[in-house]
Amino acid sequence: MKKLIFIFLSVLLVNAGMAQTRVTGKVTDSEDGSPVPYAVVVIKGLRGVGTNTDADGNYSLSNVPPDAVLVFSYVGYKTQEIPVSGRSVINVEMVTDALALDEVIVVAYGTSTKGTFTGAASVVKADAIKDVPTLSFENAMGGKIAGMQITTLSGQAGSTSSIRVRGVGSMNASNEPLYVIDGVPVISGNVTQMGIYTSSNVMSSINPNDIESITVLKDAAASALYGSRAANGVIVITTKQGKQGKPVINFKASVGITPSFATDNYEVASTEQQVELYYENFWNAGVLYDGMTSEEASASALAQLNKRFNKHGYTFSAPDHTVNSLTIGGDRAGQYFDWEDVLFRTAVYQAYDLSVSGGTEASNYYTSFSYTNDLGRSVINAFDRITGRMNFGQKIGKYIELNTNINVSSSNKEGFNDSRALGNNYFLQSRNLLWGLYWPTDYGTGLPWTARYGSYAYNPVYYNNEWENWSKTQRVFANETVTIKILPELILKSIFSFDNTQTLDHLYYSALHFSGTATQGSVSENSTKISELVSSTTLNYSKTFGGVHNVSALVGWEVAKNQTDYQRSTGTNLPTSALHTVATAGKLDASAYYWGHTLASMLSRAEYNYDNKYYASASFRRDGSSKLGPDSRWGNFWSVAGSWRIDQESFMDALSVISSLRLRASYGVNGTLPTSNYGWRSLTSYANKYMEQPGSSVSTIADADLSWETSYTSNIALEFGLFSQRLTGSLEYFNRDSKNLLQDVPLSRVTGFYTTLDNVGEINNRGLEIELYGEIMRAGDFTWSAGLTASHIKSTVTRLYGGQDIIWYEPTGDDNRTKFIYTEGQSTLAIYGLEWAGVERETGLNLWFLNNDKEPDLMVDGRPATYNYKNASEIVLGDAHPKLFGGYNTDLAWKGISLSLNFIYKLGGYTYDAPGRDINDDGYYWERIMSLDAYENRWTPLNKDARYPQRVAIDMEDVNQKSSRHMHPADFTRLKSITLAYNLPKDLLSKIRVSGARVYFNGANLWTLAAWKVYDPEVNEYGSRGWEMPIGKTYTFGIDVSF
Repeated sequence: MKKLIFIFLSVLLVNAGMAQTRVTGKVTDSEDGSPVPYAVVVIKGLRGVGTNTDADGNYSLSNVPPDAVLVFSYVGYKTQEIPVSGRSVINVEMVTDALALDEVIVVAYGTSTKGTFTGAASVVKADAIKDVPTLSFENAMGGKIAGMQITTLSGQAGSTSSIRVRGVGSMNASNEPLYVIDGVPVISGNVTQMGIYTSSNVMSSINPNDIESITVLKDAAASALYGSRAANGVIVITTKQGKQGKPVINFKASVGITPSFATDNYEVASTEQQVELYYENFWNAGVLYDGMTSEEASASALAQLNKRFNKHGYTFSAPDHTVNSLTIGGDRAGQYFDWEDVLFRTAVYQAYDLSVSGGTEASNYYTSFSYTNDLGRSVINAFDRITGRMNFGQKIGKYIELNTNINVSSSNKEGFNDSRALGNNYFLQSRNLLWGLYWPTDYGTGLPWTARYGSYAYNPVYYNNEWENWSKTQRVFANETVTIKILPELILKSIFSFDNTQTLDHLYYSALHFSGTATQGSVSENSTKISELVSSTTLNYSKTFGGVHNVSALVGWEVAKNQTDYQRSTGTNLPTSALHTVATAGKLDASAYYWGHTLASMLSRAEYNYDNKYYASASFRRDGSSKLGPDSRWGNFWSVAGSWRIDQESFMDALSVISSLRLRASYGVNGTLPTSNYGWRSLTSYANKYMEQPGSSVSTIADADLSWETSYTSNIALEFGLFSQRLTGSLEYFNRDSKNLLQDVPLSRVTGFYTTLDNVGEINNRGLEIELYGEIMRAGDFTWSAGLTASHIKSTVTRLYGGQDIIWYEPTGDDNRTKFIYTEGQSTLAIYGLEWAGVERETGLNLWFLNNDKEPDLMVDGRPATYNYKNASEIVLGDAHPKLFGGYNTDLAWKGISLSLNFIYKLGGYTYDAPGRDINDDGYYWERIMSLDAYENRWTPLNKDARYPQRVAIDMEDVNQKSSRHMHPADFTRLKSITLAYNLPKDLLSKIRVSGARVYFNGANLWTLAAWKVYDPEVNEYGSRGWEMPIGKTYTFGIDVSF
């Protein structure tokens, strides 16, 4: 009996083996017939049985039953199921699927796909920023996202950037976006308390190589779930996670140099030209205003020159008493000190990253360590950073998953901020204060080193040993996420995070330093500790009914607590320059504060789509903040949105050229909180004394009705894909009304205060955004693609308290560099001042348009004008906002070689040139050196069509007026980044057990085309150029190796 059973089973097995066959074939693109490499081919219903196509699209699959069904799939193509029906050769043409091409994007409290998401969101992937030599990821995003302006505030190592998403939304509260890392809102912005001395960008604590993607949420439908913090947009950062498979070790190293600035920046006239201007100032003053003869004026001017520079080894003469005959003599004739060579260096940037990642079916991990060092172009500026990250995920059984993300960083920045008020601003000194006739040594005369030159200039070589300034920042950010699958369609998710930033600022002046002489030396230590706890829990439901009704819903809550602990100690009358510590000071002073705020929220979202054609969503969040009083503490923020996938309609079948077409629209409300934690309460200060006894006074007046600033945003967009997604893009219009804006309103003087904040202002931002991407060519191993972003935003003040105008000054400059006005109907960056009418051709005098009813001195271009600026009236001169801004890029690849170019541009608008009053003045500040532009374009009897007036050493005020004289077109385009890379052949690498290796070159800011060429056109968010260190041309070489 056993033998019969054995024979029967053997026959069955043989027959089964004979029934199975080998299937081969080729998978190609249905449009152009090109092979589809690495497509997945599996037998339906048999788990783990399948293969992939090779590089030429060929596949071979053994042991395929004759009645099997093969499933062909690949990213960007529609999945196809094809019955075998006994065949041994099956060729397949894959059809592109616009829905399948959708990239997964991280949105508020979850994920979505770009094709199904009803809000306005743009994504930047890690590949787009990985080669840019930057300390903070924001600096690498310029021009990549429509509607977002990124401005680099300085070329200093460790400097901060400013980001504006869809315009200006507030007058007195924050205009910065909310940052979210791995699902948690985090601390952002400048965390130092040293004012003009130094700044610290807390976002530079994140290693850009740890970032997987960056999503920018721009409208209310995308960001309303973040409620009161999301009116200015949300930047969602997702860090890298491990993937299932063997451990992957990746090492990346890059070294770069910045030998020069990216553009000319107030290039100075030569030493001979400077002396000529100096002589001309006093010669003109003597002849024109003091009634001197040319001989007397020449003698007076020469006396000034010899008095100033004889001790430096120079003498001066003018044989025929004119400027043209001026000569420089003396022991140092023809020798001039190169201050730029002393104050600046070739900056060196180096970065090293090591990461290990991997995972199994139950767990994954990603860990990294990085070190970055940037020696800035200024010899006193440097930045270094160490970061470590650990991301770990673990499944516990079938229903629970834990995820832990920890980031630790420590950074150190040295050097002062770029302030006009500080003598340590080397860019200012080299361009305006330090003559080539100045020598830092004793000149071989036996005299001591010169500490100061005249009224303005200081000797940096002398003072470099008499001060120090540094800022150290340490950050720990950790979050723990627990996900519980209660049912297949019901998931509970809870997040707890801790974000702690500690900054220590140190500032020391010896008794010999010009800032420490009056106090016999000083030292200050500032400690700032900011911590934030966030806890959120959400319940997510998602289910499909009847195969076409897709429903999802989310409900949850969130609480956040933010605390700041600040302490300052200052010591003066230092006994020695050897110890730079407060403990040794003869006189002490201190201050401190401890404050914070809390936020409690309830949130919900519902989404529905029918048959992947029609989508609708709604969200609601209710926030309560301790920053507001009991009667206005709670605010409601919500959104509604919908979209229509037009390409899924049957009437689109005949339009084969259109592969995707979607219309979406949204409307919603976001909010912004006041910056003050206690604006609704009266506060008492104990900083005052009475008769040397402790005393107190009311420092702020209460406004119990202080409330949220609210933004009402509508958005409509058309997204499209043509030629099987070879060309994709979107056209988007938005309108954002910001209401209840905080504004200073007048109070009765009997209160003891002049103004108080009230919710009365309104601003409107509306604009048009365009994003385009196209695959220009795909031919064998060669690909060529290009992209474009373009944004037009009009930002207008629509309501002010009592309709009264508000004059204000740019807050980033300690010298009040730009004057603006808020006036109803005008731009939020309306530049305000006198309208300069140019230079009178025959006299070289300044002219001003009157812009009032006063009697004119003359007519200029048919308009009343005057010689005296005091008779003229100020008006709105122009708009610092550009008319159009964005970026364009192109990528080419052939086999293992790739070339990427990324440009940014700005068209329209004006830049206010604050340093113009320093380097292009009319002659009064004769101790200062002047720019080459001032020398070449000044008025003289031989240059009557000049841009600048005649130089006279008595005109102090004209050049100092806030006027259109210092306004210039802001148009420019810049090659922000170019990358040339080569991936080494895998067959070569496999011999040395390396899975991948890539070498690359990156150039940053290598080419600039600007309408005004005197200074770097990439300026701050207020459209103002100050004495900030310009950005430089950087050349970086790197290697990226995986094992």
